[in-house]
Amino acid sequence: MKLQTEIFFASIDQRSERAAGESACTALVAVIADWFQNNRELMPIKSQFDSLIREGSLEWRNLCENETYRERFPDKHFDLETVLQAKIRPLSVVSGKSFIGFFHPEVVEEGRFDFLHGAMSFDNIWDEISRAGSECASNGEPQVYIVSWNDHFFILKVEAEAYYIIDTLGERLYEGCNQAYILKFDSSTIIYKMQNITESSDDKTTSDQPIVAGAGESKNQQAQQAEQVNEKEEGSTVEAEITKLEEQKEEEEVVCRGKESCKEYIKSFLAAIPIRELQADIKKGLMASTPLHHRLQIEFHYTQFLKLLPTTPVAEVMANASQSLELSTTEVAA
Repeated sequence: MKLQTEIFFASIDQRSERAAGESACTALVAVIADWFQNNRELMPIKSQFDSLIREGSLEWRNLCENETYRERFPDKHFDLETVLQAKIRPLSVVSGKSFIGFFHPEVVEEGRFDFLHGAMSFDNIWDEISRAGSECASNGEPQVYIVSWNDHFFILKVEAEAYYIIDTLGERLYEGCNQAYILKFDSSTIIYKMQNITESSDDKTTSDQPIVAGAGESKNQQAQQAEQVNEKEEGSTVEAEITKLEEQKEEEEVVCRGKESCKEYIKSFLAAIPIRELQADIKKGLMASTPLHHRLQIEFHYTQFLKLLPTTPVAEVMANASQSLELSTTEVAA
């Protein structure tokens, strides 16, 4: 398949030497989700995106210094609960608006996937997220999800007119990519099905390698003139790809278009290969150490500001204590 949509790149990703955040994706999504909570109607410009990647990677390295965390997570790949409890940012997850579900393989071996019966599917989850997204315009509340899939975390930001996927690991976009990225799915997005697809020896098809066309500028990007020029230069390169896509359109089938293409992207680009690999392992009788349901499970954690209990100033506490003492003394004297 081929994806035509707007994309915005950072200068680095989490594995860059300037970030040094090899396994920092959990800390990174917490830092980025917090940024979106503080900047509800904005998208980061390149320098801000780079800074968020460095900040999140630094927070991860700080967590790695904690002996308790190192014992619990020898691979230094912390779970979301641990990062939130560490309070690297004032962020919390709302369980009532979060979802845990499973991808359903197209070919299901009888008895092997019984745990899927009655469980929430990815399609069910997306229906709920889409419905919530349609209400964004009325309440103005940001819909920011931390998504967990295939041992990786990324951000899904939902707006009334668009979805955004924010990922700090470039390899998730295409092999060899070393830049974090933001994909925008809106009315201009199109996913094509390529004709004459041939399979390679590792069972990956060319349809799974996204060709991303379009370069979008962030909403507050005009504030940085130098970066604006750079983005226009990048955009001119990608526009050539868009023209090429137009020339090939007669040989391609449009699978879907519009903002809901985000759902198809997650299913056909992010999830397709791991699910096929799982089915191939089962067919060969090879079972990995990871439980079967974990390899199909996807989680959407709805985030919001961590609501802290109000604190009483020390001076006010001392004054109240003094008044109480005077009252008690008067009562005794009487």
